[in-house]
Amino acid sequence: MKIFLIGVLMAIACCFLVSADGYAQEDTSDTFQKPSVKKNTAKKKKSKKRKSGFFFKDSGTGYRWNKGRNEIRLGGFLQLDSRSYFEDGADLGKDNLLLRRIQPSLEVRFGKAYSFYIMPSFAATPGILDVYAERRFMKSFNLRAGKFKPPFGLERLQSATALAFNERAFPTNLAPNREIGAQIFGEILWDTTEYQLGIFSGNVDNSSGLRGNIINSDSSGIDFVVRVFAHPLKHSGPEFLEGFGLGIAYSYGTQHGSSQAGDANLPVFISPGQQLIATYVPGAYADGSRERIGPQLYYHFGPLGIMSEYTISQQNIRLGSASDKVTNDAFQVQLSWVLLNGDASFRRMRPNNPFSLESIGSLGAVQLVTRYSALNLDTKASAHGLFDSDRSVSKAQDFGVGINWYLNRNVKFQIDYNQTHFNQGAIDNHRPTEKVLFSRMQIAF
Repeated sequence: MKIFLIGVLMAIACCFLVSADGYAQEDTSDTFQKPSVKKNTAKKKKSKKRKSGFFFKDSGTGYRWNKGRNEIRLGGFLQLDSRSYFEDGADLGKDNLLLRRIQPSLEVRFGKAYSFYIMPSFAATPGILDVYAERRFMKSFNLRAGKFKPPFGLERLQSATALAFNERAFPTNLAPNREIGAQIFGEILWDTTEYQLGIFSGNVDNSSGLRGNIINSDSSGIDFVVRVFAHPLKHSGPEFLEGFGLGIAYSYGTQHGSSQAGDANLPVFISPGQQLIATYVPGAYADGSRERIGPQLYYHFGPLGIMSEYTISQQNIRLGSASDKVTNDAFQVQLSWVLLNGDASFRRMRPNNPFSLESIGSLGAVQLVTRYSALNLDTKASAHGLFDSDRSVSKAQDFGVGINWYLNRNVKFQIDYNQTHFNQGAIDNHRPTEKVLFSRMQIAF
């Protein structure tokens, strides 16, 4: 632990010394859902030509060759979390300090057309989270193949480095996480609309596909996924509406399992405090079609940010000779307000006056956040005995508040409190309310 803390302090010091003017490398799946920004054509800056050789910036370190056209870049991020549970008489949650994410990344680019990306995880379950190749043809048509985030959940597509809360809201319980597949994507209609269309291996809901130290799809089916998100007033509306965006995602596929232990191919459901709150009974298994739909919204104007999404998931599940189509749904509404030194963004925030050794008097950006989220599990499925009644809630409602402090693009501190109320979920049908205080120190480069 002492060696780890020394390493963390050294990493923080390095981040302070780095110039914060560059664009920091992120979990690249958040390249979708770009912020709507009106271009100022009156003041166009000439782009600096990249030179060959080694480079070290807040966007990562690496080497460029062929007159700067090609590059290999090493980046990544680390998140050190704490969780404190209050009034937990049943001792369901354990106070702890943990390395929530350790995710280095390696990206190789050949000109503007070809790229390769890999991001392993060295946290609780080691393995390869992302590994894919990309071919860019034009702004409206590009191709990606490998293992990565399917284009479905809005908050799932957001980089882990940009999350307003330590843990994602309930809709991610019903959405895909990582899958093996291929997709085409691009921006159309004068850059006001982005689309993604893909075919994937069909992972269990919210599964990252990690099993041991190998790339694994952890699936038994196939999924077709499509997503469209538009900023209809990006170029032509009033300024306060340019950042308004609406979208919808849809997936359809099959998932098959068996009654054998470990082969059900069914999800489990977790709370914001990362506790198991619902599970299907032993012997139940996936048996056919699975369909999801997810309307979503994102709006930002100056310091104000609003994110909302609603997800419905239907899946055929068999228990013995009976088969049910189980329908679960979840939604969230998240509000944020940047108190000083920055604007709201779907991506990782860049303070207007970042903290550095050159501007040590700057405080960085401070953001207040609040969120309401709910999960509703199929009551018919509970009545038919598909859910374990002693361990499964029928409904969960979460309310959270927090404050985030971005010193610069590399260092972030956050603290948030979540309180989640449950219906049922215990032997006496009364699972206690979950009250958790989270904190996080994040270092990204």
